Amino acid sequence: MTATHPIHALRASLEDKRLEAVQALADLGATAGTPLDPTILAELALIQLALTAVREEIDAHSVKLGWGSAEALA
Repeated sequence: MTATHPIHALRASLEDKRLEAVQALADLGATAGTPLDPTILAELALIQLALTAVREEIDAHSVKLGWGSAEALA
């Protein structure tokens, strides 16, 4: 098994946080029936921004730095 690079661990952590924020919004919306909480929406937007930046860096540098490729080798 190959070691996971820290940037992949960061991406996984951000994805987990994003899912938690979406679940929090769903839970509040399902029980209260009120508008979405702006604090959670702001948190979700920040997490998505960070996740997008990390994904772009992985795409831009993964092959050059030996992190692997998005395409499977033939």
